[in-house]
Amino acid sequence: MQTGQQITPQDITGTGLAAADRCARRIGRSLRLPASDIHDIRQDLLLELVRRAPRFDGQAPWSAFASLVIRHAGQDAADRWVRHRLRHGGSLGDIEPASEDGLSAWWAGGVAGPGAIHLRLDIQRFLESLPEGLRRLCHLLADEDRAEALAGSGLSRSEFFRQLHELRMRLRAFGITPLGRSGQCAGTWQ
Repeated sequence: MQTGQQITPQDITGTGLAAADRCARRIGRSLRLPASDIHDIRQDLLLELVRRAPRFDGQAPWSAFASLVIRHAGQDAADRWVRHRLRHGGSLGDIEPASEDGLSAWWAGGVAGPGAIHLRLDIQRFLESLPEGLRRLCHLLADEDRAEALAGSGLSRSEFFRQLHELRMRLRAFGITPLGRSGQCAGTWQ
């Protein structure tokens, strides 16, 4: 540091923690993240602040430096979450059943009105187009969680996950993507 202003542990835990907490909650609200992910983001922001603290030169107040570092690190974290969602599109294991209608309820639970009708028809056509083994896996996943579906499938663990991956790829190729954590569903009906 070039000037006399030193960073104290209270600066990091006080100003830094408050800024990281505000930023993490803002990201969590905008991306509709669960509390555990918000907590992880807050920790990542604090770690980034600690990592960059040696660059603080004292020419501006610590609060301005901390706020700027956290804002940039927060934008990076939000961008990573958005890229992750776009890349993976959620998974069957992340989706909570909305009713007793099976798989279509899992995928159309957040859609109302005409969109839900079209999506349910698309899912029905998709299920009819599947080979018997994948259709059976689909029905298992509609009624059971992933671990129970694995046990009930009679497949080896590697074959189960290979078929699960194929099922996800076929859904995407068919134009149906799952409900994400945000509750938004995209399908061929849009």
